[in-house]
Amino acid sequence: MKITLIQFDTKEDIKENIEKLAQLKLDPSIVCVLPELWLVPFDNEKIIEARMYEQQAKEAMSRFSRNNDTFLIGGTIPHEKNGQWYNTCFIYNKGKEIAHYSKMHLLEVHTKKDYFESDVFTPGNKFVTFSINGIQCGVIVCYDVRFPELTRLLSKDIEILFVPAAFNDQVGPLHWQSLIQTRAIENEIFVVACAPSYTYKNFKSYGHSMIVDPFGRIVIEAGNEPKILSANIKTEEVNKIRKRMPLAKQRRNDLYEVIKKNQEETEYTSS
Repeated sequence: MKITLIQFDTKEDIKENIEKLAQLKLDPSIVCVLPELWLVPFDNEKIIEARMYEQQAKEAMSRFSRNNDTFLIGGTIPHEKNGQWYNTCFIYNKGKEIAHYSKMHLLEVHTKKDYFESDVFTPGNKFVTFSINGIQCGVIVCYDVRFPELTRLLSKDIEILFVPAAFNDQVGPLHWQSLIQTRAIENEIFVVACAPSYTYKNFKSYGHSMIVDPFGRIVIEAGNEPKILSANIKTEEVNKIRKRMPLAKQRRNDLYEVIKKNQEETEYTSS
């Protein structure tokens, strides 16, 4: 399966970002992946401004997917439902929306300034899996990757985990690669992580989009500059690694387990 990561060069002008994506034409690929909030800098005032562009962003993602004859893991955009705003990843197949997932865990940090992503977004509450040509996939968003229980629950049913993200250049060098590799190793799945490349005010994105295989090896990795990069993966590696080291079978379920308290989940199938 060929996967293309679009390390998007997000500009201050939201409309410009949307138009850029809609017109982007790439070499053939089964799946293309965008970063978290590709259409707007990670700044709460700008995120609020971007709300009015939800429909235009969805149309641009649909057009990109259709024009490039590809599945698109559409990063995230601000999405409104029942008067609440969510940080949501929309997934398309040849122009048709087949799934969407809203970020469950919202960023909160206390350094020189306190920051709450919850000031602009409501956390999602659905586990989402979907199919790409018969291969089961899951999706989480950025800060979600710090919570291993979420990936563990998804990993029971998937071979590939997609992670649209937007780590900054302060924490990125310390945590980004370690978290992506750990989620891949402990669940024996491919992890496909895509991040943007830009600077806005005091926020500088880290980039370093990457694909990691079920044994923790980096298949491909970008630097911190805007870039489009592709790699072919062999999903049969998942079963090969799981057979070699059957972690799921060896868990002490008599002593501990990770379960869904909220059974609300959505599974999408498309081919």
